[in-house]
Amino acid sequence: MSSAPGNIFLTTENLAFAFPLIFVCGSYAYFKYVPLHIGLPILGGLYVLYQIRAQIQAQRDKKLTNMDEKAISDLAKELEGEDKTSETEDAKAKKLAKKKAAIQHRLAAEARKEEKKKAKKKKSDDDDDDDDVALDTFVKPSKKKN
Repeated sequence: MSSAPGNIFLTTENLAFAFPLIFVCGSYAYFKYVPLHIGLPILGGLYVLYQIRAQIQAQRDKKLTNMDEKAISDLAKELEGEDKTSETEDAKAKKLAKKKAAIQHRLAAEARKEEKKKAKKKKSDDDDDDDDVALDTFVKPSKKKN
């Protein structure tokens, strides 16, 4: 139940001991808060579904015990065919992953190019500002007359 070692409260043994109490409390709450004209048909439906599932499982078990050689060979061929399709699916998945990686690589390269262009543009803009500052040092300040 619990993957953490040393947990003394949440164990399979404690759940097994607590299950009768959980069942009693759960059934009490169900019949207390769900009206009978709704609750009983729901329980009946669940019982019918359980019986259908049990019958299907019994038929499958009977079918497996009465299998002849032809049925076993057919089943083996089906499983072999599934293995072939899984191999082709694996190959398709690898090709798709390879294409995705190539697209991501291309997009990253384009992004790097755009960043370089932006960096060059900023650098050239900064250079223009530096030129203005450099020119201001050589220009004589104008004298304002009051």
